[in-house]
Amino acid sequence: MRTHIAFLAGGIAAFLIAATAFRGGQPLDSTFTYQGQLRNAGQLVNGSADLRFTLWDSDTAGAQVGTANTFNNYTLTDGRFAIGLNFGAGAFNGDERWIQVEFRSPAGSGQYMTLSPRDKINATPYALYALNGSDSHWTYNPKAQGLSTSVSKVGIGTSSPTAALEVVGSGGDDAVKLPMGSIGASEVSAEFAAAGYLSGGLSASGGTTSFDTPRTFVVANSGFLVLDITTKLCPGPGFLSLFIDDVGVGGDSGVCADHRAQIIVPISAGAHTFRAQLSAPTSYPARATYGVLVYFVRDALVFQ
Repeated sequence: MRTHIAFLAGGIAAFLIAATAFRGGQPLDSTFTYQGQLRNAGQLVNGSADLRFTLWDSDTAGAQVGTANTFNNYTLTDGRFAIGLNFGAGAFNGDERWIQVEFRSPAGSGQYMTLSPRDKINATPYALYALNGSDSHWTYNPKAQGLSTSVSKVGIGTSSPTAALEVVGSGGDDAVKLPMGSIGASEVSAEFAAAGYLSGGLSASGGTTSFDTPRTFVVANSGFLVLDITTKLCPGPGFLSLFIDDVGVGGDSGVCADHRAQIIVPISAGAHTFRAQLSAPTSYPARATYGVLVYFVRDALVFQ
């Protein structure tokens, strides 16, 4: 005789709601309430039973997700049960899921019987609204496990961002952390001819000032220039100044020693000029050399 096993989910139960009580200050875990009624050959199952629940990514065959939840010597009255299941924090990632139920009764004897078909887990309406509500600008992609938005400005720590992404911290170095290797060539790149390197030398004496030949460069997008500057005056003394668009960005007044400095300056899109200026004090000759390694940082990075 063919044995028919039916599983009837409780009509009032919402399968994917967290039903564990919130206890003072403790965060909710991944447990949710799952309830139903067991029948064997059309008869309600009463007495002790061993219950086993597993989660799958398909209604038949497929791969198991998370670990099995087993409840031994569970007492059934009119076949009803209400059990807290927990398949792990990453079990529900937006993909479809099915629960497979197995039981044996009385508890501790015989083989487990598998209910068929598996029970498909459906999201509750408000869970769907929270994920993709009509008032939300965010879209969740379960396959890529990423969030995206179509709004033009996003702020973290500010409700009125002024850039595509603006991060406002409370001070120090905790506003933004970029791990090593997380910035690629498209975010940091040289926008100069000659591989982004500018160099030259000047001489002046007797209270005169000499100027280097201005060099023109073009920046494709607004952002910031990071200038890694090396200068040396020898025999000196003198005053070396470096300019972009006639605005001083660095210099040196040292004598016969290499001096290093790193300067960050905002820059707009378009053509700009770079030049150097050397001033010598009265009756003293001065010579200066300089080298500037220039990095262009696009406005995807916002410096506060």
